[in-house]
Amino acid sequence: MPPVLSVHRIIAVGVAVFFVLLLLFSAFHQGVTPIQTLKDTANSAAERICTSGSDHDAPLLGDVPFSQGIHSLYKSIRHSVTAKTYQDPTGRQFTLPDKEPAWTSPLGSKILIVDMDTRIPTGDNELWNPTTMDYASLDASKGGQMVSAAFMNHFLYSQIHGYDYKFFAAKSLKDHHDTWIKPHVLYDLLHSYQFVVFIDADATIQHLELPLEWLFNKWGIGHATTIAMPIDTEEVVNGDQHISTDSKGKVVLNTGFIVTQALPLAFEMLDAWRKCTTGARWKDCKQWATQWSHEQRAFSEYVRYDFNPHGNIVEIPCDDAMGFPGIVENNPRVISNCTGQFVRHQTIGKEATKTNAGNALMQSMAELMQKALIQEKARYWIADDKINIGSFLKIFQKRD
Repeated sequence: MPPVLSVHRIIAVGVAVFFVLLLLFSAFHQGVTPIQTLKDTANSAAERICTSGSDHDAPLLGDVPFSQGIHSLYKSIRHSVTAKTYQDPTGRQFTLPDKEPAWTSPLGSKILIVDMDTRIPTGDNELWNPTTMDYASLDASKGGQMVSAAFMNHFLYSQIHGYDYKFFAAKSLKDHHDTWIKPHVLYDLLHSYQFVVFIDADATIQHLELPLEWLFNKWGIGHATTIAMPIDTEEVVNGDQHISTDSKGKVVLNTGFIVTQALPLAFEMLDAWRKCTTGARWKDCKQWATQWSHEQRAFSEYVRYDFNPHGNIVEIPCDDAMGFPGIVENNPRVISNCTGQFVRHQTIGKEATKTNAGNALMQSMAELMQKALIQEKARYWIADDKINIGSFLKIFQKRD
């Protein structure tokens, strides 16, 4: 059996990963040529870490997976699943409902975060292309480069909290809009996990340190919940004031963020949803195969009414998981001011996906650095009374 990693070696891995992430963010904002000093420091640190330890110790970075290093690095700021409150960097405080939380410990790999798309990011300057990406020149307004920005955010978030992550490289469904892959893929993957969480390619997680389990408790996602989605932003398009509602006048749920739980009713529901356009159960569902808003409208028009016997479907508040700051001011057609407090969904202005992914990363880096400096202030801080510069200052005072 290989030796158990010592504490100092885990810390060393965290430091190395920290430098890697800092270099990534430097590249985000400065192009392919990060600050050379930082680069040299990172290389030096990595070399020291990989060659340190006794002879029988394996190289740190060779033995410790990326996921373990990230998980260790973020330990100092990872929010408790059972904390009653969460305060974001702006000072806004969010409080859990006044009841016993459904989830009291991390679920780890029982949760899968899945990205799925027919836009496979293997082209030039895209995530799954082995050539080094130039993040600064990434065109996040469309195609494989847009999904690359979002997928990096989703992957990092999954590694911070120990969730599984998968990318499903999907093919188009015949005679269906591409987004119809969602219920099919969810149905298949849910057999292997307790929860499967889908995040759209124009959506980003804004508080990387905040676990899904805490959000589940906030949103009321419990042990009997089959599926949860956010209430959609309301819009008026070409004078149509009902474009965001179903035929009963209820605002639709947005399928850009989906939480599903492996329960018998959930599988029955997903099976009915994926077969909706056959018309076998709901004859009029055929139209949504190609008509906007496709699988989203089909779910809100039919599925949510037939598969919610005891409040098993959770509606996530629009402000929590839809939209982004400034959505109303910059888009007159939008009439609900949903600002994406936890999941920022750029349904309009998709180029902001790249900006918000970068901001989420840098915010977490700032918190990590701030915490490290404050915790070890005695090591890094030199008070002015520790160095006698009084005589030096007097020279300049005489000259004045």
